[in-house]
Amino acid sequence: MSLRWPPITIVIPAYNLQNYIGDAIKCAAKQDYPGVVSIIVLDDGSTDETLAAAQLAAKNLPNVAVHTQANQGRVGARNRLLSFADTELVAWLDGDDMAPPDWLSQQYHLLASQEDYVAVSGQGYAMTASAMPIGPIPRPTLAEEIHQRHFDGLSNAFFQSCTLTKRSAILAAGGYRTNYPAAEDYDLWLRLSKHGRLCNSDQCHLYYRVHATSANATVGAEQRRQGFESCNEARSNQGIPPLQPHQEQPSPAPKKDDWNRRVYWINIALRSGNPWTASRMISEAIRRHPSSLLLWILLVVAFADTVLLRGNRTEVFRSGGKAKLGQLPSVSAYRLARWLNHLRKRRR
Repeated sequence: MSLRWPPITIVIPAYNLQNYIGDAIKCAAKQDYPGVVSIIVLDDGSTDETLAAAQLAAKNLPNVAVHTQANQGRVGARNRLLSFADTELVAWLDGDDMAPPDWLSQQYHLLASQEDYVAVSGQGYAMTASAMPIGPIPRPTLAEEIHQRHFDGLSNAFFQSCTLTKRSAILAAGGYRTNYPAAEDYDLWLRLSKHGRLCNSDQCHLYYRVHATSANATVGAEQRRQGFESCNEARSNQGIPPLQPHQEQPSPAPKKDDWNRRVYWINIALRSGNPWTASRMISEAIRRHPSSLLLWILLVVAFADTVLLRGNRTEVFRSGGKAKLGQLPSVSAYRLARWLNHLRKRRR
């Protein structure tokens, strides 16, 4: 297929991301896309030095414009960025994430392959605040599966960050809405289904940073509640019976919630062959939860695999570069520990 390369605008919203915004801008500036790429950064009223950091990173980059506004939240920032963009193709990159140089070129190939595609994304890989690898965040590739998962009220099957979209389709769908400020992307994907299909590449395009102020760590329960309501609204608009509310467990106490979240990412790091990252994360978790026997066991497993695997199987992520992603080998302390735990459960 012979492709023309239309202009693309990369939009980067940022709020209190002074330590990360420079990496995001560098990744956007180092895209290998053959067409014209413009980059717009919007500081959403940060109270730290995000604006100064963005201006410094953009200083010698003629295709980067930096704007600021009083804080309007994620919905207000995304809609403002849409109003700034003057191209049909708009690529989204959150200010604390990174992307490989082939992000735009690979996603445009996919977007151009089907006329009814209105947005394409890819696979993700989680990293720590200091860009150490945690593990993959897989997403379904088929448009039909993405659609079904969303309308079944399941977890988001489509990333907001490192995603290429058609601006006209987003505007036709009504843009980002204030009705669901914690689930604004999920709500948009549901409404976009009336205007075309969403598809995910099988390539990793999103290097997702896990840190204390990321949405994953701050609005989880509210995100799920708003996503459920948005899903039922979309089902109603298409004449589909609403989903029945499921009985949710009460939200855990903050200390337990912190423990759950840390163990979740630690387990992903270990099963992905990144025990050095896991050991760093476990050490921090133990300082907060010193009486947790599981964390001490995980620490032993992580140290054993760090020696056995000689560190992480995936390299540290670097802005503007393409990471070499590794996997857990067949022989590891983590696999042995899982096998022993499986035997223990069978003997009960």
